Amino acid sequence: MRVHVIGYGNPFRQDDGVGHVLAPQVAAWLEGRGETVTLHLDHQLLPEVAADLADAEMVLFVDASVSVVSSEVGYMFVPVVPDGGSESLNIHSFGPGWILRLAEELGHPLREAWMLSVSGVSFDFDDALTPECVERVVAAFAAFRKWWEERSAVEPPWK
Repeated sequence: MRVHVIGYGNPFRQDDGVGHVLAPQVAAWLEGRGETVTLHLDHQLLPEVAADLADAEMVLFVDASVSVVSSEVGYMFVPVVPDGGSESLNIHSFGPGWILRLAEELGHPLREAWMLSVSGVSFDFDDALTPECVERVVAAFAAFRKWWEERSAVEPPWK
């Protein structure tokens, strides 16, 4: 399967750097499982990412969030659906759903898209994740691997 892993956030604002830490781990693990992986790391999602998804069968967005703090496990792994469109072009609306909608408009609809979001504790200036966030990254990565292995056991190979 051709998977595009997109990690984003500011790696110099403590837990906002989750995407830069977790996305490479996920990408390397998937490659080790024989998947074809493209890794993209950036400070934020930009429209150019939509064009890069032309050959992807699946995209995984990885980011930090303050909105999943209430989650007991400290992370969230959910499907993403296209949302918005190019008529609402605004740099602040470039979320995963918006990127998927733009990819569709460019003729690159995706079979699947997922968001792995880890709850951050601190977004102060520093290039290291907080210990609490590191624990959440470990748990989120373990949950992703378990999900992938269970999925692979019931679905035929997509290659």
